[in-house]
Amino acid sequence: MNLLKLQILVFIEKLKKVTDVARELDMKQPTVTFHMKSLEEDLGVALFEAKRGRILLTEAGKALYPYAVKMTAMAAEARKAVQDYTDLNKGHLHIGADSMMGTYILPPLVSGFCSQYPGIQIELSIKPTRRIRELLLGQEIDLAFYYSGQSSTDAVKALTEETIIKEEIAIIFSGTHAFAGLKSLTQQLIAQQFFVQHGEGSFMMEYARSYAAACNIHLWERAVSDSPEIIKSIVQSGDFISIFPVSGIQQELATAALKSLPLPGQAEPAVHGVLAYAEDQPRSPLREQFKQYVRQFVTNDSTNKGHSPQIT
Repeated sequence: MNLLKLQILVFIEKLKKVTDVARELDMKQPTVTFHMKSLEEDLGVALFEAKRGRILLTEAGKALYPYAVKMTAMAAEARKAVQDYTDLNKGHLHIGADSMMGTYILPPLVSGFCSQYPGIQIELSIKPTRRIRELLLGQEIDLAFYYSGQSSTDAVKALTEETIIKEEIAIIFSGTHAFAGLKSLTQQLIAQQFFVQHGEGSFMMEYARSYAAACNIHLWERAVSDSPEIIKSIVQSGDFISIFPVSGIQQELATAALKSLPLPGQAEPAVHGVLAYAEDQPRSPLREQFKQYVRQFVTNDSTNKGHSPQIT
């Protein structure tokens, strides 16, 4: 049953004149009359009758009227519900991130976006880098944020990776550690220290082990944690060192809770924090708007800060 025809019936009951209904619906009068006759033909019964210059509903029309009201109201409600998502008044966005990006880069992005679009709900999943990529490839999450040693042009198969932050990996240690009085480090010195390793499946673990292999040293891994905050707490105890993106230790460096030195022997010390998404994922206004928000956010952040870490 055509919703427009039902809508005309509802307006006939309200306005009693075809000309007024045509004006209300921004239609021509013959078009309204055509749909009225068509509805009667569809149902095989007279629904309208003319009396003293007015168009009234017959008994059959009156029986149909409450259903027409409900159906047109539901259609309007359905359109509004869909429009809410198009206008970003509602919606759910599932974002995955590795522990580093999820802890230090993503929070202000989520906070700012939710403030701008208060009807949006964002679900965050913090997991190892390898698992986040798997979830994204399986389209179990909408977007992903993680560190990568690749530039944004070297996307993982079936994924697009946009570099949003580029920074250095540093050796971190406490103010009481033997490194605190040094101005630079050697690879051999690093190999002699208790090392806190990042969790299995994380980019940071892969980075640390690849670095050690390239330098032909062995890291003395005495502790492992999935939590970057726990890693920093262990290092602050004074006996351990670890590696960390510079963006994740800004507060500790400012308060002298931690110290850092450049990682020695690296021709290209920069790593990339990326925004990633699956190319074959159906387009979503909400997902596209969040991607655009991230791009604008990091551009503004780069303009305001103008120092390391480098926002692209």
